[in-house]
Amino acid sequence: MNKSFSTRAVVLGLAMFGTLVLSSGLALAQSSQAQSAPSLPACTGLRWIVNAGSLKHSQPDFPQDLQAKYFNSPCTFLVIGANPPAEYRDWHVVRTRTITTIAALDDVVNDPDVSAVLYDPEGWQLTPPDEQRDPAAAACRAAPIVHAHNKLLIVTPATNLVRFLAPGSIADGQRFAIFAKTGVAGKIAPCADVYEIQAQGAETDVGEFQQFVRSVAQQARTANPRVVILAGISTNPMGRHVGAQDVFKAVQSVRADVDGFWLNIPAGGKFCPTCGEPQPKVAVELLQMLSPH
Repeated sequence: MNKSFSTRAVVLGLAMFGTLVLSSGLALAQSSQAQSAPSLPACTGLRWIVNAGSLKHSQPDFPQDLQAKYFNSPCTFLVIGANPPAEYRDWHVVRTRTITTIAALDDVVNDPDVSAVLYDPEGWQLTPPDEQRDPAAAACRAAPIVHAHNKLLIVTPATNLVRFLAPGSIADGQRFAIFAKTGVAGKIAPCADVYEIQAQGAETDVGEFQQFVRSVAQQARTANPRVVILAGISTNPMGRHVGAQDVFKAVQSVRADVDGFWLNIPAGGKFCPTCGEPQPKVAVELLQMLSPH
């Protein structure tokens, strides 16, 4: 037998064996990751994300008993901090902590009171440049860690990431369409349990809101049919005035496309410097429209 041929055959055989082992290992790792992800609580209505701090500050116009009527439910992801307001500690909700970089992951996943981690990469100083350029890779690095701690992973990439995802392509008034074209939702969804579409900036234009939400929801569900899809809405998006009827029309336009909404009642601060004064009355009117009984 030709010695060089025999050597090449052995090398080729070892390479093929190594590839098979590697492929099997990756498949087992992916299977293990999928199996370790906890199940979402059963929910018969809309799912919501709401912020406990925003609810607390809204109480003069949005009484706590009314808040409980709409949000004290397993359908609600209640965003809390390290020291949540005492009045919400007995609520039967999915307690959720937010991170803007996966560098903060260890502290949050070790919080025994938390059942979900919300990863919020945005085009701001709170998210490092490498995560802004590739939020999907960051989310997929976070997923096995979050799942290993028996917690859910929610990912909410902001549309202002387009300047990192598609540099040079951004034009005024087109960030939603450009964000959708990047396809980032389809890259994140396989690693997420919940994907939230930050569409609140488009809610005053129902056509744009609907088109954006539908496009991104389709990308995410194509990549992961099991992912829960939520859309962002706001009582004062980027400080702009909106009425409850405006938000209601936006919500109704995508009710068949999503599993629920993130109801933002923002106030000006480092997370939303242009938001101005919160508008909880808009939230109350909206919820009454959605649940008239």
